[in-house]
Amino acid sequence: MIEDINLKNAEVSAILTMVFDEIQGIYNLEEENRNYELNRLKDSLTVSLYMIDERVKEINKIAGLIMNDKVQKG
Repeated sequence: MIEDINLKNAEVSAILTMVFDEIQGIYNLEEENRNYELNRLKDSLTVSLYMIDERVKEINKIAGLIMNDKVQKG
C-alpha cells in the first residue's frame, strides 16, 4: 500500500511539474502570444487540478486503509 501512495504522489508531482513548465513557458513568450496561451493554460489547469484532486482522494483512501489495518492489529 505504501508503494501505491508513492506512485500517486509521483503522479501528482508530475502533474504539478507540467503545470509549472506551462506557466514558465508563457512568461517567455512575446506579449501578443500570451493571451492565447493563457486561455489554453486555463483549460489545462482545470483538467490538471481535477487530476490532482482525484490522486489526493486516492492517497487519502489508501492512507485510511493503512490506519484501519494498524488499529485492527494494534
